Amino acid sequence: MDLNEELHKRHGITKLSSLRHAELTPAMLPAGISHYRGWIYDHTRYTLDQVRAFVYNACISCVSAAPIYELPILMEERPQKTHLSVAYNRGMHPSKLRRFDDVCIHREQIMSDEERRTHVASIGTVLERVLVCMPLKVSLPMLDAARNRGLYDISTLTIPPTGSRLPHLKEALSLSSDRARSILETVARLQLIDMGLTPQVGVWIEGVGEVDMIILGFIVIEVDGWAFHSSKEQREKDLKRDRELLRRGYVVLRFTYDDVMNGDFAREVPVSVTALRRLVPDTRTEDARDAVKNADFLNILRGYLPSYHLQH
Repeated sequence: MDLNEELHKRHGITKLSSLRHAELTPAMLPAGISHYRGWIYDHTRYTLDQVRAFVYNACISCVSAAPIYELPILMEERPQKTHLSVAYNRGMHPSKLRRFDDVCIHREQIMSDEERRTHVASIGTVLERVLVCMPLKVSLPMLDAARNRGLYDISTLTIPPTGSRLPHLKEALSLSSDRARSILETVARLQLIDMGLTPQVGVWIEGVGEVDMIILGFIVIEVDGWAFHSSKEQREKDLKRDRELLRRGYVVLRFTYDDVMNGDFAREVPVSVTALRRLVPDTRTEDARDAVKNADFLNILRGYLPSYHLQH
């Protein structure tokens, strides 16, 4: 009897006990079949999170649902446990197959038939759970991406009236932006806020286009993902944008993905801001930009910021 054929009849996942009746054993598992606590499944069709949701008869939720909705999450923040949502009044007891050591259970007041059918929590439930459950560096990129892509109206999120995580949840909502276009921008924005700066996000500048962030009204922060900015052609476009921004009274500080993630961004921005504040004591927007437009400003800037190179 062919195991793949038997598994196909059972929609790609089944208990081992059902296969024993068909005179099949775990030792007969082919390469494409995986085993999880008394169940076997086709891992070309199902992820381990999906299998756990099936075994626990629950919905993938919170941070575990990020890949399903194509919401960003840093690789190092991916949880080992699967986050699952179940009805608040459902009894769940440990058993040989359900040990609760590899899942995090969230209780929901309402669960739809669609959620039960697909074993995936709705986008609203996912965002509500991640805001309460996870730190800002995980929840905020997911929330920003959902808003930017128009997946959900966050004004309809259910906010608990009390709880130890309420201040955290409110902070995340206040910091979220529908202008952030990538997880890198969101992480960088969080670091700027930790420095006591208030970045403007996704600002359109005439003759240049949209820039990632502006601080102090005249310092443009650009964060470049390698996938988009590594080519020679894109680098030339970036330099052309930088020159145009300088002509319009903006100083550009450009950082890579590694800069943001390895701590260089957090170390260099305060130093650069301090130096620029000495050069431009009056940071009122128009006065600051007029100072930047000064013909000698670039040479003076290089003296203060040796790493600042702008090709002409």
